[in-house]
Amino acid sequence: MRKFKSLLKPYLRKILYDSRKEAKISQEQMVAFLRLSPRSYGDLERGKSGFSAVTLIFFLAMLPNDMMVRTVRGFFLLMLDSEEKEVV
Repeated sequence: MRKFKSLLKPYLRKILYDSRKEAKISQEQMVAFLRLSPRSYGDLERGKSGFSAVTLIFFLAMLPNDMMVRTVRGFFLLMLDSEEKEVV
């Protein structure tokens, strides 16, 4: 499970940052939506910390349905790829 956490943090960090930029949402707006402190949000966006389960749910809920599904499936595929490389 630990190895998946190490894959998940950078994966979600990029999606968080790209989604915010694409939607033209400020960090302050994201802080309010995700119910985080500015420092906690900054740590997420810089990859210094990972999402809590609650914050992840808030984040996924703000995404359009197709993006939410792509985000979850994208991580699943990344995980499978990582397992496949371990076997070889």
